[in-house]
Amino acid sequence: MLSNKMKNTNIYKRLSILGILSVFLTAAALLIGCSDDVKPREGAIEGRILNLTGKGLKDALVEWEYDRTKWGLTDENGHYLVDGVGFGTQNFVITANGYRSTIFKAPVYSGLTTHVNDVSIQGLSFVYSDIKVEKTTATTALISWKTSDYTNAVIEYGLTESLGKYAREKAGFYSTTHSLEITNLDPEKTYYFKISASREGQSIESSIISTFSTLNSFEDGTAPTPPTNVEAALNGIPGQVVVFWKPNYEADLKGYKIYRSDVSTGNFTEVTNGFMARGQERFTDTTVIPGKKYFYHVTAVDQANNESGFNNVTEILVPGDITSEVHWTLANSPYIVKGDINVSEFGILHIDGGVKVLIDETDGLNSGVNDLIEINVNGTLIASAGNSLPITIAANKPNPSKATWNGIKFTNSSNVSNTMVNFVISDADKGISIDNSDLILSKVEMINCNTAVEIMNTSDVTVDKIITRRCTTGINISNNKNATVTNCTFIHPTNCIIATNNNGLRVTGSNMLEYTGTGIISDEAGGNVEFLNNLFVSPSALALQINGKCQRVENSVFDSPYAIQIKSEIPVIQKNLFMAERSLYSEGKKCIEYLGTYSEPEFGPNNVEGFSAENAYINCSAHTESTTSSDIMLVKDVSGEKYDYRLRQPYPNNSDPWGIIREENPYFEE
Repeated sequence: MLSNKMKNTNIYKRLSILGILSVFLTAAALLIGCSDDVKPREGAIEGRILNLTGKGLKDALVEWEYDRTKWGLTDENGHYLVDGVGFGTQNFVITANGYRSTIFKAPVYSGLTTHVNDVSIQGLSFVYSDIKVEKTTATTALISWKTSDYTNAVIEYGLTESLGKYAREKAGFYSTTHSLEITNLDPEKTYYFKISASREGQSIESSIISTFSTLNSFEDGTAPTPPTNVEAALNGIPGQVVVFWKPNYEADLKGYKIYRSDVSTGNFTEVTNGFMARGQERFTDTTVIPGKKYFYHVTAVDQANNESGFNNVTEILVPGDITSEVHWTLANSPYIVKGDINVSEFGILHIDGGVKVLIDETDGLNSGVNDLIEINVNGTLIASAGNSLPITIAANKPNPSKATWNGIKFTNSSNVSNTMVNFVISDADKGISIDNSDLILSKVEMINCNTAVEIMNTSDVTVDKIITRRCTTGINISNNKNATVTNCTFIHPTNCIIATNNNGLRVTGSNMLEYTGTGIISDEAGGNVEFLNNLFVSPSALALQINGKCQRVENSVFDSPYAIQIKSEIPVIQKNLFMAERSLYSEGKKCIEYLGTYSEPEFGPNNVEGFSAENAYINCSAHTESTTSSDIMLVKDVSGEKYDYRLRQPYPNNSDPWGIIREENPYFEE
């Protein structure tokens, strides 16, 4: 057992320890402010709120922005007191009926009341409401708001409350409902903004400052704006197309993708195999096939791989050498030709009915003749259309002149599949040129060309149902064997047909109308040369000039002051009707004139009216059965159709009538 002395010693030790702990606790309490004399951590502010005239504003509410339960209301002198505010620099909000809400800063000291300088606030002429940040991306923010009157505004924004940047509404546009997108922002940043607006002709009034935060680029789910002004062009190099567009300006833009299709409504396939980087708003497609038409559109991609839609589709026909089989379809029409099209020996070009082909004025590949565009065929061209859907080839410009483009030229193309049926071709130098080639040519209307059709060095060629309008020369045909022109109509040319050095030529069932030079000029080398069942109408010019071989001129109608001039041969000229109803001279000048070396050859029988006796047969004589009847009745005299020179009744008899023999009106004037 412990002695009493030892017990007392232990008690004294414990009391000493408790005393020391008590001293430490008291000191700690003093240090941490638990004494009744420690000052509180909150403070107060006081001051005055004034209007712009400097007068104290009554009943203005001043609130601590952090805790709106701490507030004060101004008295009749504008004085206020806000107590229980945390220490440090704090924001306070002033609101008053009829005045603009205003924020001011003031320092707060623990246990003290800070006197704040007077604060003036602006009266309201209109009220802001519903200020919202509708949407943010990594690089944009959409702000909307309303005003109680019609205003035009600027959004001031920046990375600090100093702001410094601006986004503006359209100048002169005043509204009560507003929406404005701020662009070119940085990702993952907090921006401050306020709206500064004014009524027309009035001073600017601002909203309170608010904030928004942009997204992380990789969290951004908003795609860039689709690229605009997408176009395609040639760069002068065969087999290449350049696509270009207007730049995008999004801060998080990664690049662009280019898509291509063979048809406007088909599936588009990416051709970039990656991205075109921003700043490179240009793409060269080297995988195109000459003769084909392509459609392109461009999209934009941001850093989060959000891809935009497309704004517009551009299209281009690739000129150059066609070496395979190519189709020009109605669905892809029109085809705008920007450079020479060359159908090579093994190439095949199909053109569907209804297709429109428009030819530019300048050859984008700088090939061929005179920098003008041409379509050259060494291989095969198959273009046959129904009556209701003709194929049209014309200059790609308003009011074009002749020879805006060179034309279509077949050279050494022996493919019997070559076909051109139901066409309208205009504005060319030589609309269709055939050189040592096979071609089925029918139902083609040629307009505004220097020469509508040129044929040379070809055997057994037939031109059928060609109509030419405002072409200087209808058909130029030379050095051919057994060429045939049938059922053609030439309207307002200088010369309808110029035929030279052919070995065999037959012109039948055709109409030479309103020519100003010569209807037909023929200087043939040999073979069977015949002009049968043709109509010649001109008020001033020579109808038929025979300079070389010719066998027959038969069953035709000549209504020209100058009908036939013969320089060498003595062809059979019979069963024709000669008249001068349209003569500018009120009579015929020369009907049949012989300029050869034979002595007064005989021609006929024919009927000649409107020519004097001395001008009817010049240096030649009339067959004994020839007539000069003026009683011949034509269909045009009854129907009023200007060019219907068919006989109402056979003349001179039913068994062997003279003049043209047609089942239909030769030409209906439009």
